[in-house]
Amino acid sequence: MFKRVIKYSNKHFSLFKSIEDITDLRQKPQISSADISTSILSILLSNLGSLNRFNQARNISSVGNIAGRIPSTSTVARSADTIDLNRLREILKSIYLKAKRSKMTQPFNGRYIGIIDGHEICSSDLHRCSLCSVRNVSKIEGVVKLNYYHKYTAFILAGQKFAFMLDIEPIYPLEGETTSALRLLDRVCINYPKAFEAVAGDGLYLNGATFGLLESHHKYTIAVLKDETRELYTEALALSKTTKPLVYEDEGITYRAWDHTISGLWDGYNKPVRTVRSEETKTVRHHCQELGKWDVQEERAEWMWVTNLPPVVDLKNIISACHSRWQIENKCFNEIVSTWNADHVYRHSGNAISAFMLFLFIALNIFNIFFARNIKDKRIRSKTLLIDLIKAEYLLARWVRPIPV
Repeated sequence: MFKRVIKYSNKHFSLFKSIEDITDLRQKPQISSADISTSILSILLSNLGSLNRFNQARNISSVGNIAGRIPSTSTVARSADTIDLNRLREILKSIYLKAKRSKMTQPFNGRYIGIIDGHEICSSDLHRCSLCSVRNVSKIEGVVKLNYYHKYTAFILAGQKFAFMLDIEPIYPLEGETTSALRLLDRVCINYPKAFEAVAGDGLYLNGATFGLLESHHKYTIAVLKDETRELYTEALALSKTTKPLVYEDEGITYRAWDHTISGLWDGYNKPVRTVRSEETKTVRHHCQELGKWDVQEERAEWMWVTNLPPVVDLKNIISACHSRWQIENKCFNEIVSTWNADHVYRHSGNAISAFMLFLFIALNIFNIFFARNIKDKRIRSKTLLIDLIKAEYLLARWVRPIPV
C-alpha cells in the first residue's frame, strides 16, 4: 500500500518532482534538501511517529545507506531548522490547484467555506526555544513552575468527505491569536484568491479588523456571537422574541432559526450585519440502567452568529456554513493529533515545527484524496487500517533510493 500511495502522489501531483528544488541554509550539505524532504514525507505518510523510528528502519534495511543519500536523524533535524517554508506552501498550493482542476475536492453543502482557528501544538516543562511562549502552571503558592508551548493558527477548507489543509501561522510569544490570524488570512487570500467565498471562526474573530481585512479581499466573514454584554447580542435576542422563526428539520435535528439585519450597533464595523440565532433540538438514545432498555432524551443547543453574507444567501445555507466551523476541530486538530502524532515534536525549533506541520498537511491532503477516491477494497473502511497497511509495507520495504519503493 505504501508503494501505491507514492505512485499515486507522483502520477497525480508530481510530488517528488516538486520537492527537488526545496532548499535549506546548511553550508556544503552532503545530503540534498530534496532527499531529506523525501525522507520526512516517508515518515509522515507511514505515520512512524518519530525520527528515531525512521533511523531504526534505515539501519535494518537489507540494502543499507544508498550512497550516503538516506539522512540520519540529526541531519533531518538540522535541515528542518532552516528549510524553506515558502516553498512548502507553494507545494501545498500546487496540490490544491491540481485537486480542484480534477474535481478531487467537494464544497461543503454547495459552498466553499474557509475555517480558521488557533491550536496549541506542543508543550514541555523542560525544553524550550527562542519562539516558545511561557506560562506559569504552578498550583502551589510561592512556587514557580513554568511551561513552554507553541501555538499556531490553521486555515482549512471545509469539505463533504474531508477537510483540505491550506496553511498555518505561528503565534509568537506575547502576541494574541488574532494578530497571527490576520497575517494568515492575508496570505491565504493572496495565495488562494478563488478557493473560498467566506471564512468562519469562533467568537474571537468577531472584530472589525478581521471583517475589514476579508472584505478588502472580497470575502465574507462568519463569527460566533456569544458575548452577552454586546449590544449586538441583546438586540438580536430581543428581535428574535418578537418575530416568528423559520422552522425546519435536517438530518434528525429540528431547527428554529431567526435572521435579522442590524446596523449602527457595532463601532468596529460600520456596515449592516446579519445576526443569526438557531435553536436546535434532537432526540438521542442512551443506555438505561435496566438491561435491554433505552432512555430517550431531547438535547437542545442554542447558537448565535454574526455575518456580512448578502441577503441572497438564505438562512438554511448560512446555518450550514456556520456549523462547518466544527470541521477544524474534528477533521483537523483532533484527527492529526490522535491519528497522525501531530503533537510529537520532531525538532524543537520554530522553523522545524512549522516545517513538519506543513509537510504533514501535504501528506494528509494526498492521503485523504487517496482514501476517498482510490480505495476499492471494501475491507478497508477506516483510515486507521489504511495507515497500518502503509506503515507495514514501509517497514518491510527494500531501500533502493532515499524512499523505499
